[in-house]
Amino acid sequence: MGSATIQADIGEDKYPIGRFILDRARVLGLTRSDLVHRLGYRDIGSGHEALSAVLLSGLVAPHMANHLADAVEADDALLGSVIGATTRQKRDETRLDHTLWKLQDVMLGKKRRLRVESERAYVAAFRPHLHVQTERAVPSPIFVAALLTVTRLRIIHLPDEGLTANDQARDRIIKPIIIDHWRENDGRVPAFGGIMGYVLVLVAGYGGFDFGLPYSITGDRAGAIQKVERLGEATLGTRRGDTRLTGLLKNSPIRVIRAGEDK
Repeated sequence: MGSATIQADIGEDKYPIGRFILDRARVLGLTRSDLVHRLGYRDIGSGHEALSAVLLSGLVAPHMANHLADAVEADDALLGSVIGATTRQKRDETRLDHTLWKLQDVMLGKKRRLRVESERAYVAAFRPHLHVQTERAVPSPIFVAALLTVTRLRIIHLPDEGLTANDQARDRIIKPIIIDHWRENDGRVPAFGGIMGYVLVLVAGYGGFDFGLPYSITGDRAGAIQKVERLGEATLGTRRGDTRLTGLLKNSPIRVIRAGEDK
């Protein structure tokens, strides 16, 4: 029996680079030793130590940086984005404990702490999902998106088997989900317009960006894994800062009215 595909040990998925490496290795069906070989380490013991170090610390050693893109079959530019997200997270976390004296620095510090806490909560709750790409990034009218929520309108939750399958099996699971969603909604999303495609968001990033695979409206893979901006949230209330009406209709059914349908 062969060795098990790589799994995360405690703390190895703290940073975007660790989550990305682990996801790519699982998709490729690699064990830790397979990945170490791909990274060009002749001394397997040293290679395992180096791999654990980058997963736990988020710091990519020069030798590994020269081989990592090829090892996980990713584009150099994309890998640069993942490393950049990791750098931003580490910088924010490092600055949390700095003593701040100027009022401007104090305000920035509060924003940084809120960002770190928000990102930690996001990663803890993260599950791979489909992000519906639409012709409008900003909803119109915005109150429709606020009442129904952007999450309901543009996020598709996936069955458990779609989260654990290998690349080919996952594509087979995703395809009918996309086709059914497009047909059921007549190719449109309320307030956001026509559906242009889908992205399977696989890896939580940092700072409002994740990483995922693009798919066409017919459910076919449309490119390599890429950086994906997270969806914002539309809010609604009776005055500025009031969000009490946000999500008021999030559990209400949505009926698609097609052209020519009887009134």
